[in-house]
Amino acid sequence: MRSLLDIHSVTKNEVYTIFNQASEYFLNPKDDVLVGKNIVLGFFEASTRTRISFDVAIQRLGGKSIQFLAQGSSISKGESFVDTIHTLNQYRIDGWIIRHAYALSPHLVQNETNSPVINAGDGSHQHPTQALLDAYTILQHLGNLEGKKILIVGDILHSRVARSEMELLQLLGASVGICAPGTLLPKYMEIPNYFPTIQQGMQWADAIITLRLQKERMVSGIIPSESEYQQYYGMNERLLQSFPHVLVLHPGPANYGIELSMECMNYANVLIREQVKYGLAIRMAVLKHCLT
Repeated sequence: MRSLLDIHSVTKNEVYTIFNQASEYFLNPKDDVLVGKNIVLGFFEASTRTRISFDVAIQRLGGKSIQFLAQGSSISKGESFVDTIHTLNQYRIDGWIIRHAYALSPHLVQNETNSPVINAGDGSHQHPTQALLDAYTILQHLGNLEGKKILIVGDILHSRVARSEMELLQLLGASVGICAPGTLLPKYMEIPNYFPTIQQGMQWADAIITLRLQKERMVSGIIPSESEYQQYYGMNERLLQSFPHVLVLHPGPANYGIELSMECMNYANVLIREQVKYGLAIRMAVLKHCLT
């Protein structure tokens, strides 16, 4: 058994093993490898896609999910994160799926329980399963990632998805580009290929991953206005019509009218709903990889 704490946790060969297993699960989404295992879904931050897809994945693999939501728990009474983990661990837990607002929280769970942990997003640090499902989605359309050009657009500063995407895509041989206002770039991040507008980036890219503006993590004044942001970094029908060969992804949830217009969802090269569909198979494959 092993943990998936970040992209450093997996090798290139392991990534493709997960991809191959996901392809099998996509065709036949049922297995019994988790029968008799209890998995905690510990979500200390809100989630729809990640939490529900992991829950369904556990059920389809024959396991039992123990849902833990911070809201309504003893955390609201002042119980510490570590005490909460030790309390849950008394119920013979076989593995953990953790989302938390603070970076490295999944590492802490692994250290405290000595059990396999899957990181479902920790602060602005990492979100490895989102990166895996995005790379897998692109792979289904481009055939391989070696030498392909992938542009990441938007709120790089606050995005755990962006950090995981950059590491994974480069591990798999892709070239990564960045398009974002300077105020949404980390100060000490090495930028491989920078583009000042999304239109310039689309002239270079084979695929684009647009990111949500994480308003809950922002301070006032970090962008001049949402309309100006949309003008330089937002996806719209005009761009899709000009570059119909470029694949467009978004990890969700999207702020329509900012990162992309609602009309974009009608275009065949916009793969946002495919990401959700493939996400279940990827998370089933990750569970098998980590817990058997």
